[in-house]
Amino acid sequence: MKVHVLGSAAGGGLPQWNCGGDNSVRARAQDPNVPPRSQPSIAIGTGEGRWSVINTSPDIRDQFMRFGGLHPRPGTRDVPIDSVVLTNADLDHVMGLLVLRESLPYRVVTTPWIRDVLLENNATFRLMAPAFGCVGLDEPFDLDRDGHLEAKLFPVPGKVPTYLQELASNSPEATLGLRVTDRRTGSRLVYAPGLQTLDEATLAELQAADVRFVDGTFWTADELLRMRPGAPDAWKMGHVPISGDDGSLARLRLMGGRTYYIHINNTNPILDDSSDEAAAVRAAGVEISNDGLEVEV
Repeated sequence: MKVHVLGSAAGGGLPQWNCGGDNSVRARAQDPNVPPRSQPSIAIGTGEGRWSVINTSPDIRDQFMRFGGLHPRPGTRDVPIDSVVLTNADLDHVMGLLVLRESLPYRVVTTPWIRDVLLENNATFRLMAPAFGCVGLDEPFDLDRDGHLEAKLFPVPGKVPTYLQELASNSPEATLGLRVTDRRTGSRLVYAPGLQTLDEATLAELQAADVRFVDGTFWTADELLRMRPGAPDAWKMGHVPISGDDGSLARLRLMGGRTYYIHINNTNPILDDSSDEAAAVRAAGVEISNDGLEVEV
């Protein structure tokens, strides 16, 4: 099983268009320690030339252009995508569907809650209705057309996206992790880009994986507040911070296998490769994903 990181930043990317924070300023200035990053998505393949895309960011057109594995065959519109999987309804995870509307050679897999809030509350997303298929929590499905990769969506602690809070109530189906098992080798990948807390069930899923990509949105809970008075803290935004006794790094450093932070907000100091925070993450045996990263599971 192969993973290609299409985008490693959180919503807005790096630099974010309306942010004058240090990371965004340095990324615009082409500081080599703070390279630009696009919004969050990964591709998972079997090593046989076909891929499935996990979440579809607003940057998906440029991400596909940069990754030759997702180019159509010359002279055709045959794009090598088997499935598109959505782990929540956040805009930075679903807006790319509108870019992919021009052709539906793939299926969109998610839970009924996510499908319904997208299709029932926005006429534009209804263009994608023929491609949608739903699975239940912990229900196995084939990620690829050859059946080499078994996937399951499992619930993780999270919140309803802000734009849907007056339209929908929270549900176990609203915020998901993805578990992918290679039936040929038994190797397991877990992708969890949005986590409000690390409960025991989620920790068990992460622990059982050979490779895991985990929510790395904020370094501290009050990160946004320092830039924008009145901003909510990380927990209220649905993201467990990295640092601190209750942070994710304290738990992830104890796990075997390989761990990568993904969905990293433009304010997070770990985006600076030369920072003390980035060094602390690496010292704990955890890696910081970047656009174009390739991992074999």
